[in-house]
Amino acid sequence: MAGAQNDGLSLAERRKQLAAKRAQEEAAANPQGASVNGVNTTPEMPLHSLVHNPRNARRNMEGVEGLADTYETTGVLQPCLVIPVETFRAAFPEDAAELPDAGYVVIGGNRRLAAAHQAGLATLPVHVSTKLKTREEILVAAATENLAREELKPFEELATIEELKTELGTYDAVAKKLGKTGGWVSQRRRLHHLQPELRQALETRAPGMTIELARDLGKIKDRDQQLKAWQVAERAADRSANPVTGKQPKPKKVSKVPAQGGSGDGSGTPLEDTAKARREACLLAVATGAGDLARLSIIAAQAPAAPDEAVALAGQWLTEAAVGSSALNMATLSGGEGTDRQKQGALALALAHCELHLTRTSATDSTHARAYADWLETHTDHQPTDAEPAPTA
Repeated sequence: MAGAQNDGLSLAERRKQLAAKRAQEEAAANPQGASVNGVNTTPEMPLHSLVHNPRNARRNMEGVEGLADTYETTGVLQPCLVIPVETFRAAFPEDAAELPDAGYVVIGGNRRLAAAHQAGLATLPVHVSTKLKTREEILVAAATENLAREELKPFEELATIEELKTELGTYDAVAKKLGKTGGWVSQRRRLHHLQPELRQALETRAPGMTIELARDLGKIKDRDQQLKAWQVAERAADRSANPVTGKQPKPKKVSKVPAQGGSGDGSGTPLEDTAKARREACLLAVATGAGDLARLSIIAAQAPAAPDEAVALAGQWLTEAAVGSSALNMATLSGGEGTDRQKQGALALALAHCELHLTRTSATDSTHARAYADWLETHTDHQPTDAEPAPTA
């Protein structure tokens, strides 16, 4: 064992050697492709006999060139999962015209097949499944393979979920088949509600756009509100990336407003970076209307702050989030302001109480500080620094 550790190879290289050795042993034990648990193990198969899955959710296969470079030096260590063309044609007759008369369809490993072609390989290691026969079995196998390898983009995941729902009938059944929670499926379905501009931002990985933010924005049904919330997130991302040149919108002048750049105690003392980061997270939470309001309200009730200052700070966030500070106007609470808007107002006010209290006490109120930091980390992209209190579990 000592010799193995001193052979000059990295752990990854030793793993590759072990995988190659196991593949050779498997091929020697099953020279004719004997069936093992419904999967025929075939050491190598000519590339010309393999075709891409026409229903593969992953349309744009990235990273193929880098994978091809790897194959040229180390070969292909992970076999592809394939089924006979005739089996696929029987399950999906509508796709028959795209397939040859014979050969095998790659269910798991379409990117490997593309890379093998680019690398100029003649053969590819495969597992031939004799168990995948129905539409449901084939779709679930392909989805499980892609999701397990994290090979799908967000909208490809969504397309996979919708296709499986057509076959299985309910989203609960989709979650169960994929070994996921109902919440996992619901989060991805929110992407249906994204406006085209936000879809493009997510697809192109625009600065500030994350899958978590996209799902939160998907909760907002109104087009204008959704776009304004994204603009708030863009500005926050720009200020974080360019602390010197990034420009912050100037809040309206209101008496006793604790400015985003000030401590909020009336002294005009600039905020520390940790406090600035928290307030950016607060603004984004207000813009998206996201978060557990009941939990935050309990935390806020134990965070004393001057009422006028809390209303002023909350109003500033509501104004910057394009919700409008009138969401806090008590005269409108009896009528037609809209429950979503009022929720954002309540969220902003609760956050303002927490933020002002934490800023003034400098986190000496450890119980409140931990609860507040935990809420921000759970419901926003905010990540506490080492200087902030660690959130509780």
